[in-house]
Parts: sequence; C-alpha cells; structure tokens
Amino acid sequence: MTSGGTSSDLAFRLAERIRAEPPWEVIGERARRYEVHFRGHEVELERGPLAVEGFGIRVLRRHGEATGTGFQASTDLSPEGLAAAVGDAETISRHAEFPAPSVELPDDGQAPPEVPLVDPKLWRDPTESLRAYVSALLAPFAGRAGVVPTFGSVRATLSEVTIANSSGLRVGFNGTNVDLEVAVKAFGGPEGTAPGEYWVTDEARRLAPERFPAAVDAWCRYAADVRRAKQPPTGELPVILPPDVLEGILPAGLGFRLSGVARLRKLAPTVGTQIGGENISLTDDGTYPWGAGSAPYDDEGLPRLRRTLVERGKVVGHLYDSLYGAAFKVPSTANAARSAVGPSMDLKFAHAPVPALSTLLLAPGSGGSLAELCEAAGEGILVQQLGWARPDAFTGAFGGEIRIGYRVRGGKIAEPVRGGTVGGTMFAAPGLPSLLASAVEIGDEPSLTGRLVSPAVLVRPLSVAGATA
Repeated sequence: MTSGGTSSDLAFRLAERIRAEPPWEVIGERARRYEVHFRGHEVELERGPLAVEGFGIRVLRRHGEATGTGFQASTDLSPEGLAAAVGDAETISRHAEFPAPSVELPDDGQAPPEVPLVDPKLWRDPTESLRAYVSALLAPFAGRAGVVPTFGSVRATLSEVTIANSSGLRVGFNGTNVDLEVAVKAFGGPEGTAPGEYWVTDEARRLAPERFPAAVDAWCRYAADVRRAKQPPTGELPVILPPDVLEGILPAGLGFRLSGVARLRKLAPTVGTQIGGENISLTDDGTYPWGAGSAPYDDEGLPRLRRTLVERGKVVGHLYDSLYGAAFKVPSTANAARSAVGPSMDLKFAHAPVPALSTLLLAPGSGGSLAELCEAAGEGILVQQLGWARPDAFTGAFGGEIRIGYRVRGGKIAEPVRGGTVGGTMFAAPGLPSLLASAVEIGDEPSLTGRLVSPAVLVRPLSVAGATA
C-alpha cells in the first residue's frame, strides 16, 4: 500500500526483493538538483538536473537484551547491489549493539497530516523558475550607486522519498528545498574606508521572489553599515536576538539536548527541570507549513506530530525515534530524522535515522515589536547577524562573531557595530544565567526561518566581548 504523495516507488520495489529476516527497513530517494550561479548582475552558470538515486537499508537483530543495528547505503540498484548492501548491514549488526531488547518498526495504515512541502512552479519547471527567481533577486540592485551583489547562487533540490519496512509500511512524499547565498558589497564614497560586505544565506522550502525589494534594501544597508561600524563594548549587556540569529542557536542545541540520544548519555534535562523563564514555551511541530524540518512523515514512516517540549520554562518531553524509544520503553514521537549533506544534495538515504527536531516553535510573548524590545533594553546591542554561533551539543555553550549589529541607546537603534563576540549557554542549572533563563522579553512577531518559528528575544544579559576601555 502506498501512502502520501510521490511519483517514485523505489523503496517499494526494493522491499519486494529484500531477502532478510525482519525487522528491516529501506529508504529510497530520488533527488534532482538545479543551480544558478551569478557574478555581479550577470548569470554566470546554470546547471541541472544533477540527479542522484539511492537507498539505505537498516536491519535490527536481537542480541540477548540488546539489539544489533546495521545500516548500509548504496546507489547500486541492481539485484547484486541490493544483496551486497543487505549483507553489509547484517555484518555491521553483529558488531553494533544498542541497549534495547527489541525494536518495533511502524506499520502502515496511519493517515498523515497535510503538510505543504512542494513549490508547484518549481516542481513543474525548475529551470525557468530559478531563472525568474534570480532575475527578481538581481532587479532591485539595478541603479544603486556603490553597492553590488559580488556573487551568489541559488540551488533547488527536488526530492522524492519512499520508505518501506518488514512490518508492511509503504509511504512516500515529495519535497522542494531552496538554498540561497549572496554576497553584497558596499564601496566608494569620500570617506575612503574599506569596502563592507554582507553575506546572505537562506534555506527555504519554496521560492518567494516577492520579498526581494524589501530584503535587498536591508542587505544593502547592512553592507554599507559594515563600512562605518565600530567594535561593540565589552561587558554583560542586554542583547536582542532576532529570529535569523536564534535559528543558528536553538534548533541545533535543543534538538540534541532534548532528545533520546542525550537522555541515553545522561545529558538531557529530566522532565520537570526548569531550564528557562516562565515566558519560555517550545514546541516541536513536524506539521508546520513550509518548515525546513516538516513533512507528512518522519524518516521511519510515522505521521508527523506536534509535541510540547518546554512549557513555562519546564521540560515536559523528549524526542524519540523507534530505536531510542525502545531503550526507554516509550513510543516514538515521530522524530526520526536522517541528516542532510551540506549544500551538495539532500541525500537522506545515506544516513541511518536518529531522533531530532523537526520545526521548533518558540511561543510569542508580550514584548511587542523589535522597536519595543529596543525600548525595553534601554542600553545594549541588537545583533543582526552572528557568525558561527552553533552551540556545542554537549555543553550548550554558544558564541559567535558579530558580523553586523547596532548599539541600542536610550531605547533606540543607534550606530552600527561589528567584530567582537556574543556568547553564553542555552540553558543551565536553575539560578544560573543562560539564554533561556535570561530571556526577559519575547516579542510578538514570529517568523519562519529554516527550522525555527520565533519572534525576536531580549536577553538580559549576555556576554559581549568587544572594544576594551
């Protein structure tokens, strides 16, 4: 039985040919990549489709009170290639034990939620859609003095995922993913300062060219402000973090620390632990429209869910897949995920599943707009872009360079700053400062950025290392 919507049947065909003892599962993926690269105002290169088709197979074998887990991926779809992959997975399972006596894989028959993942125009005509998208991106730069897009690229991936297992599961879904990268440079003028550059990186499920006029205005302003920016002050300061910055911190760190993986390693806060203020509520929503981690099914084939993780600052749940759920004798929370491979291609099939966040939602608060958060801050820093802020998975510590930000003086956005660092820890023991515990104001204007839906947040304080007195 086929559930969901996909034109591929790769995993279903392979499942008919697998000769292995249950339980086993196979994921198939057909991915096509289209790219447009530009330099200045001119398109330099178009590529696509770059196509990959492959599968990954996992077998689970009882080893007394443990389970042997074996996984192998391949792009060889021949009978010999499938048999070799199954054999390799069996061999690995004899040497890789997991502390769960038995694991039950999902069966078929559960209706998935409706989750929009496919940009229809991009799916129908990817080449022409990307050309039009790049034209819409470059058009607002025309006629601007002293600001140019030095180079950039748009990469669109069209994927067809199918999952089958020995319990009779047969599900599939399509998806589109768009990666945007642009470097904007500001130069010229009588002041003689060095050029300023602002880097744009963006991940989305669909093309949205209507945003470019306003977005390009902002990018050009940031690039120009880099030229005149000074280092921020040093100290424990009120810091405002917009959604784009939070997306580089919260999903990666919380996705690990609130998972069964961290719980098994005794790194996860237990249910009932206070890790944030009472204004902090976090939800994992695999059904959120167009979220980078959303889908009708997780990567083991279970229908996605909406699950509260933190309520009024207290941990109320963790994330599990079938394997880690079995270790704790709890059901999967439909959070099985297969890691994507950087900017090269989606390639879910190349990875065994582990529990991870889908799309994380930070509930809006009463802090109001960005301007109102600045008023509440009084004197501090608004960080517009923070480089390399990804937190350490084990400690939750994060920190990054301020690529562009602004002083907040008297409750108003003032002169630009860059250089120096902002850092801290996501959460700590009760009574100790952390991002979640010190988030004194949560804005009321949430937006979707990659895997996070969040408003801006005022943290009082965070550590800023900049200019010395």
